[in-house]
Amino acid sequence: MPDYSQKISGETPFKPEYDEFVREYPGRGSLKVQTSVASEAFPIAGAFVDVVLCYKGKRYSIYHDVTDDSGIVNEIVLPSRLNAATQSPDSAALGEPEYLISIYHPSFDEIIDAPVTIHDRVETILPISLNPTNGQTEG
Repeated sequence: MPDYSQKISGETPFKPEYDEFVREYPGRGSLKVQTSVASEAFPIAGAFVDVVLCYKGKRYSIYHDVTDDSGIVNEIVLPSRLNAATQSPDSAALGEPEYLISIYHPSFDEIIDAPVTIHDRVETILPISLNPTNGQTEG
């Protein structure tokens, strides 16, 4: 398996700013990334998935894993605003955290910084269709 450590695109999250972020966004939602090819006909196993949080102008690589035989990385739990906070005009200025997903596989074109929004107590499913690196596109 290729070494994807050089592909991790953010700083370590274990810094005081990240602790501040977690306190600011106490909700928890989950993310499921599904990789495939040929209009979602075939899953892509072994794709490296990197989840980056953008917070106060910095990038933090907060999660990375490799897709399973079904082309899935499942149950990535991420901070979000609480449901109650989304209904309050005072907290509307906070907005949702910005997460960016990048996917790497040696046989497919890279996906860099696909945005995704996470909501409290909701599973967000992000289907990603990859194109082979041989220049052919899906039909």
